[in-house]
Parts: sequence; C-alpha cells; structure tokens
Amino acid sequence: MISRRVSLALVTAIPFLLAAEPPAVERSPAIQKAMADARKFLDLNMPSDAVAALEAEVANADGNKAYLSLLREAYLSELFRLEKAASPEPMKISQMRRNIALLGGSVPKPTAPPPAPPEPSLPAPTTDASADAAAAFKKGDYAAAEKLFASLPILTGDQKTASAYCRIKLAADRLNAPGCTPSAVTAILKDVNEAMMLVPQHAELQKVGQTLLATASAKQKESPIASSGDVVETASFIVRHTGNRELAVSLAEAAESQRKVIFERWSGPPAAGWSPKCEIVIHATVESYTKVTNRPAGCTGIANVRLNNGRATERRVDLRADDAAMVANALPRELTHVVLADLFPDRPPPKWASEGMAILAGSPEEVSRYLRTLPRCARDGDWFGLAQLMEMKDFPAEKITGFYCQSVSLTDHLIRAAGNERNFTIFLRDSQRYGTAQALKRQYGLDGPPALETAWKRAALETARGQAP
Repeated sequence: MISRRVSLALVTAIPFLLAAEPPAVERSPAIQKAMADARKFLDLNMPSDAVAALEAEVANADGNKAYLSLLREAYLSELFRLEKAASPEPMKISQMRRNIALLGGSVPKPTAPPPAPPEPSLPAPTTDASADAAAAFKKGDYAAAEKLFASLPILTGDQKTASAYCRIKLAADRLNAPGCTPSAVTAILKDVNEAMMLVPQHAELQKVGQTLLATASAKQKESPIASSGDVVETASFIVRHTGNRELAVSLAEAAESQRKVIFERWSGPPAAGWSPKCEIVIHATVESYTKVTNRPAGCTGIANVRLNNGRATERRVDLRADDAAMVANALPRELTHVVLADLFPDRPPPKWASEGMAILAGSPEEVSRYLRTLPRCARDGDWFGLAQLMEMKDFPAEKITGFYCQSVSLTDHLIRAAGNERNFTIFLRDSQRYGTAQALKRQYGLDGPPALETAWKRAALETARGQAP
C-alpha cells in the first residue's frame, strides 16, 4: 500500500510532468521495467502494486504520455478497489481522486453502496468441510487438511495460507524422502509454485517456497539421465531413438541446457521442469522422418505443441539423425517454438517473429547465412512490404526465402533497437494488446510500420554487406 507521504508528493510532481511535450522515454530500462511490471500487476488485479511500481519512477518519467496514461489506469483501478473494500478509507480514496484529477479527464463519481441482501435462510446442518480442514490442520495432519482445502469451492485468506503451508510442507517431505525420482521432483516444483501463487504477499511462505524451489532444482540437475530400451528421459524431455543411445543421451543433455538458455533469453529462468515432458523423436532416416511428419526431405526438424485453455497437453519435436547440425541448429530452433507456446499460451506471436526468434537460436554461421541472403532477395523481388510481413498469419505460398530472411533480419533489428531479447518479448505482447502501430510507438518511439521500414531497410542492408561471404 502507498503511504500518504508518497501520494502527496505526486500532487507536486504531476503538474510538472504535464507541462511539456515528453520525449520517448520507453527506451529507459527503469521506466520500461516499471511499465511492464505495472501492466503485469493490473492484469493480475493487483492495482496497489501497479501504482507503487509506477510511482517509484515518477521523477524519471519526464511527462511521457504512455507512462501517464498507464499511471491513470492504475489509479482508477486502485480507486475502484478502495471504494469496494469492506472497510473503505476516506482519506486514501480522496487522495486517489485528487491524483486522477491532476492527470486529466473525468473522475468517476463515488459509487453508492449496494443495498443489503436479504437475510439468507440457513440450510439444514451438514458436515462443514472447512471446519474439518481447520481441525486436521491443527492436528498436523497436513495431507488430510490439504485434501479438504482442495474440496472447498472458495478459500478465505486464512484458508489460502493454511493450504499453501500444507502443500509446501508435504512437498518438502517428499523432496527429502529417500529415492525421490526426477518425475517426483518435477511434481514437487509444480506443487510449490502453485502454493506460492496462493499467498503472493506472505513473506515467510514465499521465502520458504523459494528455498525449496532452489533445492529441488539443484536435485533435478543432479539426477542421472534415465534410460530404458530406446528411451532416454530427463527432467523435461523424453528422447526416443532407434538404437544410437549415445546420440540420444547427448541430445537429451543438450535439450535440457538449451531449454534453460531459451527461457532466460526471451523471458527469464524457467520455474520448473515441463509437465507433460517434451517428447523428442530422432528419426534414423529421411524416409522415416518425412513419412511421420509429412514434411519435405529438405526439412530437418518440426515442433508441435497442443494447448488446452492455455496449458500444454502435449509437446513434441521430430529431428533427423543424419542432420550434422542437429544440436547446433535444428534442436534449438524447434525448442524455441516449444518455449514460445509457454510464453504466449493464449495467442501465438506473429509468424515472422516466431520464425525469426527460432532461427536466431541457431549457430552464428546459420544466422549469418540468412542475413547475407537478404540483399539478393531485395534485388530479385523476393521481398514483402513490412506492413504485409508483420500481419502474416501463416507461411506465404511464394517468396518463402525472402520471408525467412526478412523475418530473421527484422527480429534481429528490433532486438538491437530494444536493447535485449526480453524487451523484444514485451514489444510482442504490447502488439497483441494495443496493435502493432501503437506498440512500435510505445516501445521504440516510431510512428508505425512505415517509420520502422525506413530504419530497418537501411540497417539491414548495411548489416548484410558486413557479413563474411
């Protein structure tokens, strides 16, 4: 919650911020992070945290319109929360209204309290699962208590805390038990993460949960790779092969390492191993690969992810054993597509971005090959206008080489302009939320695709000329 002193300071700061036409400050890492954090908190219905994140950088915003618009949105959400609270705080509500007024626009009228509902008729006495859960918790029977808490349709704040404690305690017991398997560790990581989500503001349980996650992750890394028959299994992968176990073990180790690198590159460290695990099938021959995947012989890998309500129900990558660059290029390229399904579970990124990000996961030599080919595509007319490229929903029927080269070049250009890959991910999410033109303005200070096209073409062709032949 914001202190009254901080809010009063804003009364002095806001008129100054409104006094001048702002520069494009989204490129400032601190401002950009504050805005990204605030948007995340608003999406999670945590307006107090959104306000705190933005107010921490109010002195550095220098009148930026996007920042002030998001700050006003956060104030409105916080005002709504304050007015709907069981015990409204008039001074905080009044201060929030003054802040909104200073930012311009209309201030919502105070909401009248709803009429009191009629006194409900009490149902016939039944077994109270919540009372049974509380009793089991007090006895230290945490397994029984957690089952009862899980049966309740809605949990109170105290019940969430007790349920989270049960899940973390039971997870710690399983982790410390002899013979804890890699699959058990994966389940433990999932349980602890879900428990911590129940109590985001509980400092002690968050601290214990983080310690448990670190211990489980370390144990997961130490776990030996399990193999049985033609299958090699790790924390996040099941690798199927046709006899070359050495290749399968090597690929499994590389997959675990690359999965971590890809997550950290575009978003942040992965929270836990995949469940369900990603199945990687190594096809011994081109004929086997093309028959199973229905892909042409020139294709070296393909990824498939099935989603249900934003959750992955199946992950699979098909690769070719005869591909000498399988570990260097095909594996990280296809794993990037699998990771992107986690990062964008509700709506995939545009086709140019997902293909560009995937190819950039490969070796420098592979990336350079695409960038070097770009001038030839431009010269031969194998080229799409930027607006057309950015709006494509699927692979084009023609100019496929130009599509791939442009996708890699444009993604590389926007990453460099944004400062790093994670900022580029923020741009893609902004594009889904506000549209491409507005996202370019927010993240890069550009007036839509035409302005980007001019800057990108110049930089792309210069970069291509600088590549080694």
